[in-house]
Amino acid sequence: MLKVEGTEVIVDRETTRLVGYRLEDTIRAPAIIVFVDEDKPQLLPIRQGDPPPTRIRSHNMEAEIQIISYQEINTFLGRP
Repeated sequence: MLKVEGTEVIVDRETTRLVGYRLEDTIRAPAIIVFVDEDKPQLLPIRQGDPPPTRIRSHNMEAEIQIISYQEINTFLGRP
């Protein structure tokens, strides 16, 4: 289960993999993509007007939420 507390996304369990991404433009894409262990990625919405979380934390891990651009996504997908 995911929840936002202040500037952190909380995963209420122990993890072996914990990664979070958000687009730099939170107006166009108000969500964080969360990867936990080998589970299917989850999309966590950001409430409009709230500052986006900057960290992700589980019972045993912690990491910065990485900011990516549309250009990086297009490059990864092989689009010009």
